[in-house]
Amino acid sequence: MIEIRLEQIQQVRAIASKYKNFECVECTIAIKDYLISQKLNGKQIKLYTGSGIGRDSYIYDDSVPSDAISINGRHQAISIYNNEVEIIFDNHHPDGIPKTQWMANLQFHGKIYYGREFQITEEYF
Repeated sequence: MIEIRLEQIQQVRAIASKYKNFECVECTIAIKDYLISQKLNGKQIKLYTGSGIGRDSYIYDDSVPSDAISINGRHQAISIYNNEVEIIFDNHHPDGIPKTQWMANLQFHGKIYYGREFQITEEYF
């Protein structure tokens, strides 16, 4: 595995910071394309609440004030390892956040009230 350099992390941050709320797909595509161009490995993480309508279609991030970050039950991000820590980059965390913290921050109705979990798809590249 090739170690990511500081300037490459800075470029990932710059890419992620260009995207607004509800632009997670475009953000992950741009980050993934950059990492591949640099011959760096990563992982695309896709989350689904199990419902694209109703209360479970809204995903909230406890670290992002007020508005839902998704209204279709889906969110995605890019994961890279830096110093043996899995770091998530998405349109709400352009500086990166440890994966465990990111997952703990993400909420939806069924998780809060019924203990449901996200359906998670991880695609390595």
